[in-house]
Amino acid sequence: DISAESLAKAQALLALHELADRADFCVADGLNALRGRPNVQCAVMCGMGGRLISQILRDGCGLLQGAALVLSSHTEQPLVRRTLPEIGYHIVQEKLCQAAGRFYIFWRAEPGQAEGWTAEEVHYGRLLWVQNPPKMLLDYCRYRIKVMADRLTGLASATGDVSRIRGEIAAEIDFYQRKITELEGTSC
Repeated sequence: DISAESLAKAQALLALHELADRADFCVADGLNALRGRPNVQCAVMCGMGGRLISQILRDGCGLLQGAALVLSSHTEQPLVRRTLPEIGYHIVQEKLCQAAGRFYIFWRAEPGQAEGWTAEEVHYGRLLWVQNPPKMLLDYCRYRIKVMADRLTGLASATGDVSRIRGEIAAEIDFYQRKITELEGTSC
């Protein structure tokens, strides 16, 4: 982490769960933390936006040395999904986590290339829909619809042409409504 304070919090959390001996901590900018550290097995990047995670991956991909990646971006997930194949990685796990009323997507990525993803899979995930319980996916879809509806409400007072943004939000709501219909046909 670039922040010594944030790094100390991570160390304390891992110590609390008796996992501190399984991690190496250092204050560094992005993947520069891997310089001079041979045999890194896994690099974790969470709690940032997708644009920043993607930039860190592009800038430091030469330092990964085949390490697995655990990633979670708060925004712009499609950008992270597009970046991984660009640096020679593919997603092998796409898991949902719910905390404090919000949902987060966590990825495990490894070196190699996956079959081509459709534009819809890049945007909404491919493995997400098969690696998580149907009940959690239903809750996630409802959560995303609420987030998108709140965005539409916020746009009501916007000035200027927001028709493109409204169209994108409507498409997202439609996707999640279709997924709800599909998931309600499976056992929860």
